[in-house]
Amino acid sequence: MRVVSIGDLVTDFYYKDDKLLGVNGGMTSQNIIANLAKMGLKTTVFACCGNDDQGKIAIKSLEKLKVDIDNIKIVEGTRTRCFHVSYYEKNGKLFLTSKKRCPFCNSKKWYDESLLETNYVLANIKTDDILVFDNLNIKNQIIIDNTINKKIIDLGQYFELENMSNDEIIKKLKQKFEIINFNERVSNYLLKRLNLKNDIDLYKIINPNLMTITRGEDGATFIANNKVHNFELELKGDVVDSTGAGDAFISSVIKDSIKNDFKYDSHKLKKWYLKSNKLTAKVVSKIGARGHINSLFKLKKVNETCTCDKFDLIERKKIKRCNININNLEKRVINAVNSPACKKLEEIGFCKDTNCLFIGTGGSYAGSIFSSKVINALYGCNTYSLYPRDILYRNNSNINKIILFSYSGTTNDIVCSAREFDKKDVYIITKGELQNIVLKTDFLKENILSYRTASNKGKERGFLSFEGAVAPAAIFLKYYLEKVNYDIDINDFIKKSIMYWDRQIEGLVDKKIIEKIKKNNLVNIFRGDYTDAACYDLESKIIESGIFNCIIHEKKNFSHGRFINYENLGNNFSIYFKQKSTTKYEIELLKYLDNDYILIESKYDGILAEFDLLIASQFIIYYIGKVLDIDVSKPIYSDNAMKIYFYKGGL
Repeated sequence: MRVVSIGDLVTDFYYKDDKLLGVNGGMTSQNIIANLAKMGLKTTVFACCGNDDQGKIAIKSLEKLKVDIDNIKIVEGTRTRCFHVSYYEKNGKLFLTSKKRCPFCNSKKWYDESLLETNYVLANIKTDDILVFDNLNIKNQIIIDNTINKKIIDLGQYFELENMSNDEIIKKLKQKFEIINFNERVSNYLLKRLNLKNDIDLYKIINPNLMTITRGEDGATFIANNKVHNFELELKGDVVDSTGAGDAFISSVIKDSIKNDFKYDSHKLKKWYLKSNKLTAKVVSKIGARGHINSLFKLKKVNETCTCDKFDLIERKKIKRCNININNLEKRVINAVNSPACKKLEEIGFCKDTNCLFIGTGGSYAGSIFSSKVINALYGCNTYSLYPRDILYRNNSNINKIILFSYSGTTNDIVCSAREFDKKDVYIITKGELQNIVLKTDFLKENILSYRTASNKGKERGFLSFEGAVAPAAIFLKYYLEKVNYDIDINDFIKKSIMYWDRQIEGLVDKKIIEKIKKNNLVNIFRGDYTDAACYDLESKIIESGIFNCIIHEKKNFSHGRFINYENLGNNFSIYFKQKSTTKYEIELLKYLDNDYILIESKYDGILAEFDLLIASQFIIYYIGKVLDIDVSKPIYSDNAMKIYFYKGGL
């Protein structure tokens, strides 16, 4: 299933105080598709544009969002349609004008009749496509009348209706659309034009399955199953530019409609509205209809030609999220060990009689492994590090405390795993916002250990977590050092470990090493002796980034026949983690591996080595990505994969 927009492409130029801010793709139907693509839906565009710089921008703006652009036709000898949006301040408020003529040279790049090839569109639409329109021009009407697909239309203007008779208007709209969204100006125009008393009368005449009306600061109206639902505005946002609000609003409604199989349950419509309202509050705080999705494209003037006619695109330097996350790691981890979470950890009251579960998933699993080792080392009590679903398949009657690890604090799997336990025995280590976690979960406020602070609110972006793996471990390391009276400054220890492994791993991971791994696309990782947190974290990051496969071997267990895989299948490149001390068996194992490995050896033993090597694992994945020139924090996941990624049900 695809959501398909149909119509000619438009490029929007944005100005403020007579200065060009930048450009972006525009037009309602394409803006809707851009929003849906950003939400992760499969999208495509049937459109056309000129073979010019403006057309290239319109296409690029969609391509960047992973919209399928294969059905966009380039029409030679035609100039791409352009709008010019100018902002100006008056009495402290921002106003705008939108025109087809450039405010500098007064030229107009616009054609009236659509250049869309209807035969091509009809031949290439799939039966399960959902079609999105923003007007009722002749060519759109041909497609509407000759397809059985679900159709959605967003009408924000009524000028094209003024030349139609009442019967023509009704004929074009009646029973043609699954969803119709009106701007209030349009719905009021139709009420007056068709001599109707209220919105429900309009709904009954044109008979869509869902009719929505956006009313700006007065909220919105949903009409379905002959019932009217009026919703007041909940979130207003800091209004800068409202031009893209309606497009974003209906995009959110479309997504929820698809998710609910186009069933319009009365009790769900309020939730749909609230989600739409939340998105529009974000939209209006940015300049441009797609300002919340991506930044404006910046242009450079070419000679004396007006920029609306000819320009060079200023390409932004691509900043990898992984780079940002690793560069901020030291600051964020040190902030965590100086946060109130450390004091609250002291209050949990671990002791030798405490049986504890430590639960994490993804990047947070490393924190659960490390913390379980710390508490076991200090008290000799039974500690178990588990994935969330493992809890369901064991007898937990003698468990005294359960410690959860979730970067956001609201991870579905983590929340579900603790539901059968007494709330007072459940604690969560997180960087989530306290109030948000309280509202969305059943966790007791006093049991939420958040290392989010006034100076450390920023969160990592991307699918791989660096801070989320290391910061919780650092909090437990501080707890450990204080309990055993180690004369070590935690801040200094973290800084030195990060500095050391940054230099070491940069020298170890080079093109030769990557070529060795790429021969079989497989890495063996050897664990044991205070290396588990690092090993499982690295394996998770390599697998989740989709670059190689991994096999984790416990060092001694490898001797029980696992070497046959190593020898016969040629999967013989390894990453070997070890603490400072070396056992007799390790000496023999390293001889067997015959230098075909990267040795990651800590300067410490025990718990210090466990934490130190966890730092090392962050730099291993970072430098692998750097050599491959990819952003490992931003893997490309399929639509089907994202369905299970965002699964919110029971375990």
